[in-house]
Amino acid sequence: MSESGQSGGEMAAAITRAVSLVLPGGMDFVCRLIGSHDDEFLLETERLTLSRRPIARQRESGAARYAARLLLEQKGLGGIAIPTGLQGAPQWPVNIRGSLAHDDVYAVASVAWARDFEMVGVDVEPASPLPAEVAMLAVTQDDRPGDPRADGLADRLLFCAKEAVYKAVYPSDRIVLNYDDIVVDLKQATAATVTGWDLQLVVCVRPRIVVIAFRRA
Repeated sequence: MSESGQSGGEMAAAITRAVSLVLPGGMDFVCRLIGSHDDEFLLETERLTLSRRPIARQRESGAARYAARLLLEQKGLGGIAIPTGLQGAPQWPVNIRGSLAHDDVYAVASVAWARDFEMVGVDVEPASPLPAEVAMLAVTQDDRPGDPRADGLADRLLFCAKEAVYKAVYPSDRIVLNYDDIVVDLKQATAATVTGWDLQLVVCVRPRIVVIAFRRA
């Protein structure tokens, strides 16, 4: 049980509800508690691209892909495989924009029709301060943290946002971005990359930090 008294499954449902309240229209999101046998959700073509990863990573990937398939089924796209391509990026159907993420406990997925969104990227993080050594790499003086600094979560939010932005833009230009190649403004809920992309952000802080970066079509 969590500190709030909720089970992991109940917390995953709470995260789904919290994020869904702030999603832009036309985008879907779901969170799943990672289970001890979630590697069994990997389809054969997915397993081939993930077979060299540790079993814990396969479970996380299986949970994220199971979550994504739930959303795809709601769009009439059942049984779709989501293999891993270059730089570990998930390979989506051409008419879908989507993204997967996980931490050690939860897996998340967000999908939308390509006709509505040009880019979609998601990341999930625990709602706890970011280690100082990671913050030194991820956060720059150009970033604008906004109000969450009082809770000690500003650096974690900026880190999460940059991860989401990278996942959103990489499928379009296949350029590997560093953290200082992305500038995040949490006050305006926007981000920009040195490669010329401007994105909007959806930010959820509790019960888990989730950031979705997107660009409308």
